[in-house]
Amino acid sequence: MSLRKLALLTGALAVALPGASVLADEAADFYKGKNIEMAIAASAKGSYNQHVRLIQRYLTKHIAGNPNVIVKFYAGAGGIRGANHLYNVGSKDGLTVGNLLKTIAINEAIKRKGVKYKSAEFGWIISTGPVDSVLALMKDHTKVRSVDDARKMEAVLGSTGKGSATFIEPTIMNQLLGTKFKVITGYKGLGPVHLAMEKGEVAGRFASVESLLCCKKHWLEGKQLVFLAQSGLRRNKAFPDVPRMIDLVKSDKDKKFLEFFGAGSTLGRIYVTPPGVPKAQLAALREGFWKAANDPAYVEEMKKGGLEWDPMKGEEAKKLALLTLDASQETIARARKVMGTGKKKKK
Repeated sequence: MSLRKLALLTGALAVALPGASVLADEAADFYKGKNIEMAIAASAKGSYNQHVRLIQRYLTKHIAGNPNVIVKFYAGAGGIRGANHLYNVGSKDGLTVGNLLKTIAINEAIKRKGVKYKSAEFGWIISTGPVDSVLALMKDHTKVRSVDDARKMEAVLGSTGKGSATFIEPTIMNQLLGTKFKVITGYKGLGPVHLAMEKGEVAGRFASVESLLCCKKHWLEGKQLVFLAQSGLRRNKAFPDVPRMIDLVKSDKDKKFLEFFGAGSTLGRIYVTPPGVPKAQLAALREGFWKAANDPAYVEEMKKGGLEWDPMKGEEAKKLALLTLDASQETIARARKVMGTGKKKKK
């Protein structure tokens, strides 16, 4: 390479590279001595809290400027309350990050009542891993032991709201498989649902696998539960013998429909910012979260806790959410009908 070409290349690099370093310096100056609010769209009892508390300990180390991270909870309406809060109220300067539920794109696609956000406009930071759900019933509070039983007799399930998997997934089973689950909404997080199960107010719930593995090990060890189905597009390694909902339907149309809902399980545990966060702060958050999620000590703690770890960068998570939003009109129309969000015919 000639000296002239080398000089030109060096000059080009000198122009290109400072952009990233300038952004990093801006972010470090901005975050130094400040607090980041982590807004969780779930309750303080359950696996979401456990995940956030774990990564919280590593974020200060890895985010430029080493800001403190403070956790706040915005449970309600099946995660819609938290998503709405982040989108409409959360500070747009990079000091608010939301940990939202996997159903945010689905609820937007089917025009769920109360949705006041646009998934594509969030600042997508990371997904730390999938969120697979399983339908678990307390043996002492129901005689249902199989999907066939659930077609013949009613079982009452607890739900955090119509926007969450706790409502969506059993409702789909009722529509596609003819089960008779009665879903009671309004519980402020999965912790209260589990308490209701212990008291016998409800027989069970369709919710995250990890909420059992992390927080209800005594139920599993005591064999107090019966498992009927799981929602993901893959079988969770903790429940290899429990059928997926997609295994229980026969037509290609039904399978495609369940793929639409199952994508949320892969989207998983997402962290996003409100719209309009400056590039420097969003870049710093993405880099900091990625480093924290891949910190060897963090990964080791995840494994010891039996928690699912499979980080996905924010750009990829956003693409997955957009695929849900871009589903065919036929699929979305059917989803709206099944979930009761379609237009009702006037009498």
